[in-house]
Amino acid sequence: MTLQAVWQDASYERMRLPIQQVLAGEEVTFENELTAQDGQPRTLNVTYIPDVGLQGQVKGFFALTSDISDRKAIERMKDEFISVVSHELRTPLTSMHSALKILSTGRLGLLSQDGQQMLEIADENTERLVRLVNSVLDLQRIESGDVTMEKRLCDADGLIVQAIEAMQPMAQQQGVALVLSQPSALQIWADADYMLQALTNLLSNAIKFSQAGRQVSITVEAQSEQTLFCIRDQGPGIPAEKLESIFERFQQVDSSDARRKGGTGLGLTICREIIEQHGGHIWAESQLGQGSSFFFTVPPPPPGPGQPAGGSGGELLAGGQYGS
Repeated sequence: MTLQAVWQDASYERMRLPIQQVLAGEEVTFENELTAQDGQPRTLNVTYIPDVGLQGQVKGFFALTSDISDRKAIERMKDEFISVVSHELRTPLTSMHSALKILSTGRLGLLSQDGQQMLEIADENTERLVRLVNSVLDLQRIESGDVTMEKRLCDADGLIVQAIEAMQPMAQQQGVALVLSQPSALQIWADADYMLQALTNLLSNAIKFSQAGRQVSITVEAQSEQTLFCIRDQGPGIPAEKLESIFERFQQVDSSDARRKGGTGLGLTICREIIEQHGGHIWAESQLGQGSSFFFTVPPPPPGPGQPAGGSGGELLAGGQYGS
């Protein structure tokens, strides 16, 4: 029998690409949904392993299938719990943060030096909690599929300039220069708001780990079938064994980084989700003591898209200044 006859048409269409890959000699792992004989939906984790002969030819493939339905159900419960708790935390945290901000202005009376210092500590940590809750909610919405990417034609330089303008206060506070190298007239097919969020997250990360007097550079270039962005810093670098895990939830290069730098450990995870939902790929390269480079790709615009969006752009100069 043919595989198409065994799996029926609908299932075979889902299996076609993994089959082609494994018969080309590549090990493939993917998830599949099906309905069991009791009528209940099940989620399977499937691995195809090529059966390679002595001469290197692929004779067929082995299939290893695991039922991960229970694990998926637990993950859904966990995501729902995180969502509910985060929503419940957002309102009181926002109120507390606003109240602390008002107190810090001195409008309700002046505090002693020790009291002002304690107030600043409370304000800083409340602000960090607000960022964490917002990041968790953003990630939960993107991963759950509740977000629809409204893609349109965007000016790549215009989005970068907007991201730099948004992060300029943080860069100035750190004494870091933001530089757009080799301005271009490239256009991408993307959701401008989410692409801007990915760029600001990456810039924020680069600024945090850069010392005063250093610079963070941003480049964008066209490749054969995609557009490549790169955010390069001059920070301490990332160990090779951490280059993949830093894109996972709550992962830091060093456990003390979150405390010292004020990060939530979700910024890079959100970037990965946004880029992958655009059909792109994100990764990092680094050498210890010489800085890190974060790359991501975006597919080219489809033929005949809509009108440009995302700003007019311009040449960006050292220190985050740019001319029209």
